[in-house]
Amino acid sequence: MTKKAMGRKKIEFDWDRLDKFLMSGCSGAQSAAAVGISFDTLNRRCQSEKKTTFATYAAKLRQKGDSMLHAKQYQVAMDGNTTLLVWLGKQRLGQSDQPREKQEFNGTLSNLLSVMHLIKSSEDFESLVELSKKEEIKKPKIEEGIKC
Repeated sequence: MTKKAMGRKKIEFDWDRLDKFLMSGCSGAQSAAAVGISFDTLNRRCQSEKKTTFATYAAKLRQKGDSMLHAKQYQVAMDGNTTLLVWLGKQRLGQSDQPREKQEFNGTLSNLLSVMHLIKSSEDFESLVELSKKEEIKKPKIEEGIKC
């Protein structure tokens, strides 16, 4: 007597096709649906056949797709697509259409920034707070400086 196989028949699907969907940025559910399986089946098959979690498997393919996209954008830009050159300059190099304005700080902020690098501990901070309180007491109030 032969032993009868138990359970459902294994659903076949094309891993290469699935990989292309994941590389293009589709979600796991979208990719699974595109190859005709459920997301739960995809999770189980990644564990059993790829020996990894779906999240890890999908992340690697997404990164591969991102790399290919970057390379293609770079190639098209280098081939003379000025719109893409400008866009990549803004994205990767921080370039802008607007000139950067020179930022000037008022005296209080400038003073604060100049001493912030001196703070190494909470005791340093508390000393600076006490010093600033003493300095405020020494300053004449605006009303006191106005003579009518």
